[in-house]
Amino acid sequence: MKAVIAKSKGSFDNVVVEEVPKPSIAADEILVKVHAAGVNPVDWKAALNGYFGYPLILGSDIAGVVEKVGNEIKNYKAGEEIIGSLEWQKQSAFAEYVATKEKYITYKPKNLSWQESAAAPLASLTAWQGLFNHGHLKAGEKVVVHAAAGGVGLFAVQFAKWKGAYVIGTASEKNIDFLKSVGVDEVIDYTKFKLTEKVNNVDLVLDTVGTPEVQEESFKALKERGRYVSITAGPREELLKNYEISATRFLFHSSPEQLKQIVQLIEEGKVKVFIDKTFPLTEARAALEYVQKGHTRGKVVLAPIP
Repeated sequence: MKAVIAKSKGSFDNVVVEEVPKPSIAADEILVKVHAAGVNPVDWKAALNGYFGYPLILGSDIAGVVEKVGNEIKNYKAGEEIIGSLEWQKQSAFAEYVATKEKYITYKPKNLSWQESAAAPLASLTAWQGLFNHGHLKAGEKVVVHAAAGGVGLFAVQFAKWKGAYVIGTASEKNIDFLKSVGVDEVIDYTKFKLTEKVNNVDLVLDTVGTPEVQEESFKALKERGRYVSITAGPREELLKNYEISATRFLFHSSPEQLKQIVQLIEEGKVKVFIDKTFPLTEARAALEYVQKGHTRGKVVLAPIP
C-alpha cells in the first residue's frame, strides 16, 4: 500500500510516498481502508520537529471503511463507515490502510462526504475539550476564539453558539463576513485592532495562536477569575502572577464518546464542516507546506486515497 512517510526531521524534503506492507491486525484491532485523511498542524510539526520518532507514517485523522476486524471486536464489522483520530504516538493516517482500536473511532456522519468526515476528528475534539472540559463554558457567557476561521476555530465558534454563548472571533478582514454567516456575534480584525481595543470582561478565551502578544491581550481581556485555555503555548509565568485568572494548556485526547456527540450535532445540521483545500495522497508534502503557512479557512484533507 502507499503511505506518506517522514524519513527524518528538519525538512519537508524528507517526506516521501512509498510502498509499505499492509498492516496486520491484532485480536483487538480493526483494519480500515482509508478514503480520506485530515491534515492538522501537528502533521507538519511532526515532519519538521520529530515528535514521534522516525521513520513515521504521518497523520492522525481518518475516514474510511472497516475492512476486517479482530476476534475480540464486538462493536464494528466489515463494511461499516467510520471516522477517528488515531493513537497519538503511532499516527499513521496518511496511508491506504490503517490498523486501529475501537477507542479511537466512531461511525461516520451520514450527511458528510469522505473529505468532510476526515476533517472533523482532531480539530472538533480539540475545540470541544478546550471549551467544555477545560474552559467550562456555560450558556450566556462571553467567549473569545482566536483564529476563528481556522480548523479548530470554526468548530469552536459553532460549539459555543450551540451552547448559548456570546462568541467573539479574531480573524483577518477577508473572513469577517464568513464568520458572521456561521453565527459569530462579533469579529475583530486582528490586523487592525488589539483585542482589548474592542472587548473586555470576557469569561473565556480559547487561544489557538499562543504568541506572547496574543496571550497578553487575552489575559487583559478576561474578567477577574476568567478562564484562559491554550492549545499551543503554555501561559507565561509573569502573566499568571499579574492576573487573577485560571489558565491552562492542553493536548486533545481521542474520545469516541465525545466524537459521537459531535457527529450527532453534524447530522442534525447544527455544526458544519468546512474544507479549505483537498490534495491527493501523492501531494502530501504540498499539503503540509500549505497548512504550515497558516491562514486556512477550515480544514485541509488528503483525498481521494486510492
